[in-house]
Formats: sequence, C-alpha cells, structure tokens
Amino acid sequence: MNIAVVGGAGLTGQCAVKDLLRSSKVSKVLVADNNERSLAELQSDLKREGTNEKVEFSKTDVRNSAETSAKLRGFDVVINAVQYYHNLEVMEASLRAEVNYLDFGGLYYKTLEQIQRFDDRFKAAGLLAVVGIGAQPGVSNLMVKQGLKSFTRADSVEILDGWRDNTKSDSPLYFTWSPLTLFDESTQDAIVFENGKYLKKPPFSEPETIVFPKPVGKVTVYLALHSELATIPSSFAHYGLKRVVWKEGSADFWKIKFLAELGLTSNERVNYDGHEVIPRNFLLQLLTSRNLLKIPKHLVPDDFEITRVIIKGRSIRSGRKKTVVLESFFPAYKPWKVSCSQYNVGIPGSIAAQLIALKKELLPKGVLPPEKVFEPVEFFKELEKRGIKVRQRVLN
Repeated sequence: MNIAVVGGAGLTGQCAVKDLLRSSKVSKVLVADNNERSLAELQSDLKREGTNEKVEFSKTDVRNSAETSAKLRGFDVVINAVQYYHNLEVMEASLRAEVNYLDFGGLYYKTLEQIQRFDDRFKAAGLLAVVGIGAQPGVSNLMVKQGLKSFTRADSVEILDGWRDNTKSDSPLYFTWSPLTLFDESTQDAIVFENGKYLKKPPFSEPETIVFPKPVGKVTVYLALHSELATIPSSFAHYGLKRVVWKEGSADFWKIKFLAELGLTSNERVNYDGHEVIPRNFLLQLLTSRNLLKIPKHLVPDDFEITRVIIKGRSIRSGRKKTVVLESFFPAYKPWKVSCSQYNVGIPGSIAAQLIALKKELLPKGVLPPEKVFEPVEFFKELEKRGIKVRQRVLN
C-alpha cells in the first residue's frame, strides 16, 4: 500500500510517517509539506534512523489544489495532518486524485462543513473520507461506540480529557499541538448537547476537578469547542442520548486560559500607535522568535494524557441503570522524542490509513466520522501494539 501524508513534517504528521515506515505492509510513503526546514529535519532524522528507504519528500502548498492532487495521484490514502483550516482544500485535491482521505479533526464547524459539502461527491467517486481520526476526536469516538454496546438506552456521554507534563524544562511554555487550534478553542464558544438540543456555552466554563489515574492525577477540566460533538449525538441518536459534553484541562492549562483572558489569542483587530494589530498574530510571531512552537531538540518529552468516557443509561442485559467508564492512556514516545500530544494523534492516523488501504472494498463510502467506519476492538488492539491502552470498567 502507498500512503501520502500532507503536513507530514509537522508535529503530528511526522509520527504518522514514522509509524507507516515501520509497517511491512506499506510500500511507499510520501511526505508532502510546505515547510522546507521541517522537511529537511525529518529527512535527516529518518536517514539517521535508517528508515528512509521507502519515503519520498515533496514541498507542497495545499492551497494549490491542482498541484497537490497531481502529487497524490496513485496513492491509496492521504493523511491530512495540516492545520484544519485547509481541510477543504486537501479534500478537493484528494477527490481530484481519486484517493481515500482522512484527517485529525475540524474543530466542530469545519467537520460539519466537510460532511455537508463533500459526502455526496465522495460517494459518487466510490471513495471514503474519515473526518477526525486522531486521538480526540478519533479514539474518543470509538471509545463511545464500544461503551454503548452494553446499553439498550443511554442518557449521557461525558468525554473528559486530562494532561500532565513532567518534562524537565527551563522554558515557561512550549506547544506540542497546533497553537492556532488551542487559540480557537480558547476564544470560541463550546458546543454542548443537553436535553436533546445543541447549546453554546463560554469557553473555560463549568470547571470540574477530576482525579485521573497517575501520572495525570488531579486536573481541572473545562468546556471547550471540540469535534466529537459534531457527530456523536447523531451517530448514536438511536440510543436516545440527551447529553453529550467534552471537557479538557491540564496542570498548565491556566497558561492558555490566562493568554485568552488577556485577549492575546483573539482575532479581533486592535489599534496600536496608529496601526491595526491582530493579537494572536503578534503572539505567534513572538512565540516563533523564541522557538516555543515546538519542543526544543535537547528535551525528551515526559508528558501523559488520559481520556475518560463516562456513559450512563440502561443495561442491555438487565434493563437496570448502569454506568460504564472507558479510559485511554496516551504516553509520550521517548525513542522518537515526541510528546503524547503528537504521538496520540499521528498513530491513530497511521492505523486508520492502513485499515482503509487494506479494507477499502469492504468499507462504506462518503464522508464519515470514525464511529461509522472502524470496529473499536480491532482498532484498540493496534493501538496497544504501539503502547496506547484503552480500558473499560462498569461502575454499577
């Protein structure tokens, strides 16, 4: 199978690339990225690791759909690891190239737009596009699907995500995930599904202290905009769901919250000395100048993330009230010197791409969320081979 990774030299894309390269079933990997420096760094890393024999590199600007499609032609699947702002362009290129597609999420609104604009076109082309198959969304969606199997009716689904960084660093802040996505989550209203209706609530609202297993421990989580809400209520409507929420947080989340409260993550223009300035653009430039947009090369990340899914409803066996809890455990991957945030997104993308390539004749067509494509147990087994565990328990 031949897999292309657009944005393959980025934080999450490189993890998908490295996992694909260690698979004996993958014949060729294309790394397409617009950042020449990142491409060169990844090429050097792979050469040093001795895993570069079946990889190709290409400087690619996904805003040029015709150019991108020409490079994708002949591949089985394209993994879209670029900033979600460009999901529509990459989907268009994928259609032109007649290649199956997946991405890591569209932060709710973009996901809905992708389904609405491209579902019929992908179906007509006999192609599959999976929207949101990283960790959250992605593994989180499959955890919900697996947990619901023991229910005849479910009232609520809570998805709670906690993260802790124990990396020894003298840096006050660095990013292991797209800062633009974090800024969007910190400034846009959260979407929740309550009493069978979609509602908007302020970001960072409804704080809740959760005790996760070690090494995450006690963390305050908050409502935030997230892609799970775009599909889970409709995908599992037949269970009678009345409530679905996403909350996230970390021991260091207050730093993003503080920047947002100061207005530094805002897109709204402000006047400074007769010039219009966009605060987040200034902040990004400042972070770039201080090399804080990715983990410094001398550091070995030591962070950990846990996603908890709590489902409440009626048991399929007894009809009695029941609560099921699933937890996924996402470690940093020290051999690659990547954080849990990078690893836990790139790895599911690689697994999904390989499953699509292997089973493309058996899988549905169109633009679909992961819960309508993949079997959770099979997916979780592949995750466990790579050090990512999913566990389930019944509380009552």
